[in-house]
Amino acid sequence: MHFNLEKELNKEQCKAASTLSGPLLVIAGAGSGKTRMLTFRIAHMLESGIDESNILALTFTNKAAKEMGERIKSLTGLPLKKMTTTTFHSFGMGILKQYIQHLGFKNNFTVYDSNDRMALLKEVIINLDYVPDTFDLYELSNLFSDLKTKRSVFAAGASDKIRNLYSEYEKHLKAYNAVDFDDLIMKPLDLFEKKPEVLAALRNRYTHILVDEFQDTSLSQYRIVELLAQESRNLCVVGDDDQSIYSWRGANYENLVMFERDFPERLEIKLERNYRSTGTILEAANKLIVHNQQRKEKKLWTDSGKGSSISLIHPANEDDESAVIAEQILMAHRKENRPFSDFGVLVRTNSLVPTLETRFMEKEIPTQVSGGQSFFDRKEIRDIVSYLKVLANQDDDINLLRVINTPRRGIGRVTLEKMRKVADDHKCSLYSALSLMAIATDGQIKEGMQKTIKRFVTMIDDYQQQLFEAKSNKNMILRSLIHEIGYKDFLAEEHPDNENIVNFKMKGIGILCDMFARWERNPDNYNSSIFDYINRISIAGKEDSEGDRKGKVALMTMHASKGLEFDTVFLAGIEDQYVPHARAIEDNPANIDEERRLFYVAITRARRVLVISSCERRKRGHDEILSVPSRFLEEIPKELFDEEDPSRELSANEVTDKLRLFREKLEARKK
Repeated sequence: MHFNLEKELNKEQCKAASTLSGPLLVIAGAGSGKTRMLTFRIAHMLESGIDESNILALTFTNKAAKEMGERIKSLTGLPLKKMTTTTFHSFGMGILKQYIQHLGFKNNFTVYDSNDRMALLKEVIINLDYVPDTFDLYELSNLFSDLKTKRSVFAAGASDKIRNLYSEYEKHLKAYNAVDFDDLIMKPLDLFEKKPEVLAALRNRYTHILVDEFQDTSLSQYRIVELLAQESRNLCVVGDDDQSIYSWRGANYENLVMFERDFPERLEIKLERNYRSTGTILEAANKLIVHNQQRKEKKLWTDSGKGSSISLIHPANEDDESAVIAEQILMAHRKENRPFSDFGVLVRTNSLVPTLETRFMEKEIPTQVSGGQSFFDRKEIRDIVSYLKVLANQDDDINLLRVINTPRRGIGRVTLEKMRKVADDHKCSLYSALSLMAIATDGQIKEGMQKTIKRFVTMIDDYQQQLFEAKSNKNMILRSLIHEIGYKDFLAEEHPDNENIVNFKMKGIGILCDMFARWERNPDNYNSSIFDYINRISIAGKEDSEGDRKGKVALMTMHASKGLEFDTVFLAGIEDQYVPHARAIEDNPANIDEERRLFYVAITRARRVLVISSCERRKRGHDEILSVPSRFLEEIPKELFDEEDPSRELSANEVTDKLRLFREKLEARKK
């Protein structure tokens, strides 16, 4: 095993990879090959005699940690079973598994995810005899996270209720021998303080520490690595303050400043050569980010050529925007034979995802949604799919509980408890229990409630029979059920002041039924059962934890795009109110810098083609109002853009395209 670093890396990368002793700060610009540098640095450490068990490499996602570990193994040809390449939270969990008994827990503790945390909060609220509906569990969870991680303290006027809730929440965790996600960072710090011998043991083991994406570390995460490296001083941190976009979840880009204070003897190296984007894209990014004052000065450059101009388009509204983007993707896919995975469509906020995803689904463009709500995760889609699952399998307790009061039927908690008891007593499913309750004569169910239960059971039985007897047009049976349960009226009650939302949600349900119909008409599915279709949409609706986008357009928020790259990137909704986000600026005008960093990250995801869309008008509530292009666009030189000129004469092809899009809109409105 021998590596010629000077041959494999550029000058700055080589210097960073060959510096193995002492603190090292690497400022790595977007697309500058930092992962390659880190991989060779670790390989060089092993080649230089540093034991693999003494190396700790920390990053932020399981995918990134796994990828780094695999690249090092591939490069060295070694199994490296004793080297620790992991995330901060996984590292914290490993410490707790070994030492948590010192904090009064058992070593077989459970880690509560966000759903478990919400359920526990609700349980604590009920145990304290508080009214659950008076609390926003999401806000409460965020507050407790901020308190635990010391990003916040109780306000002077904080109510006794909130203080009691937090105290009881912590007591319940301990009683259940459980920790939450924040504890995976905070409890190791507690251990270091209360049991110095634990810290000493870890310092003795991990003598060489590397941290990737350092700008995304929280104060607590920085404190962990700073304590571990205090004696060895062998701490290498790699990051880019221009890509610090996670302050809302505790990231603190000022950790770079703290590192400089705590390790004054550090060596600093900048990686500015970009291997990803064209010169035009990099110039736009450079011109944008210099407007931030508190940053490490750097300028990305490339020798790969200037490339094409950035396209700046101004669709009439979000419907036109989604149509234009879908059409450009389809055209490139068909005419240039480009895979759908070449394309990334990025938005600032989740609210812009559904219109785009719906259009892509209508055009049968395979799409992977990340960082936003996918079509199959929308509540209305999950509701209807749950009905379909209950029709297919009446013993599906989970989906029965979802639909039994959707729309509301007045089947309350007491009745549901009786249903569970009947199911337990008869060792049957919940639906079988309901069927027994519908015909019970013991008088334990009130007459009105029994009629409600009977209507529900009869409806499910009837539609199940229709579904399994029908040879074709099963989608019409589903449409009939949706009409019978009055789902549109239910949506209207849920959103009494917003007809647009009701129509949008019903349009999504229509698309689901159309997808079912297309599946039925496909000759390959003639011998398939309803169970095959349910399995198909269950798989389609399940987000791959590894973010597998092979053969799919990536539709995601700008935050979710961090660390990714695409040949062609569409930035949609680049208008003031969204970029920068109005609420972020209202909360704190200083957030303008982070909003600019977020736009910088979005721009630098593009390798070859960048298309920026700023609508002329956009719906907000009931009204379609005038939109203003993002102020950030004015910070990029106009000569870098190829901008639509509304006054120019259209070509014959463009006129044809416009007419076709207009016809499609008319047809959609008729439907």
